Amino acid sequence: MSVAAAGQNDVKNFHDVVDVREWADLGVGVENFAPPEDGFIWQMGRWGEITFDFDDLSRSRTGMCDLMVELDVFKNPPDLRGQNVFVYLNGLRIGSHYVTHRRILIMNFPVSILRAKTNVLTLDTPDSTSPKTFGMEDGRVLGAAVFAVYFRRET
Repeated sequence: MSVAAAGQNDVKNFHDVVDVREWADLGVGVENFAPPEDGFIWQMGRWGEITFDFDDLSRSRTGMCDLMVELDVFKNPPDLRGQNVFVYLNGLRIGSHYVTHRRILIMNFPVSILRAKTNVLTLDTPDSTSPKTFGMEDGRVLGAAVFAVYFRRET
């Protein structure tokens, strides 16, 4: 199975999104992420990749699409109030954000960027750091905590 877009007149809401704990069952691959915990998955190190197929390419390959990523970042105020998050889809940068709290990033892009097979969503967090830097026990280098990823086709 693959990641799908909302129907023509649908707008997906949080309840329609596949929980990150179910991604493996749907054939969604991850690289540089820790195992899921409590409904999210930590990106480990400066970058992480989510690989998926997209089953909504039967319609026109023209027009625009929204990518929505619900995430937060590792932070430790006042020293680390947030992190930069650069978002790439199939090698093309589609978003740049400074994230200070849990939020949904919405990035609009041409649907022609998507492929039926092996799409790669890359999160680049150059400010990733280890909680150990701030005296915590966790030695992992943490970037983004991803809760959900979904797409919406423009009508």
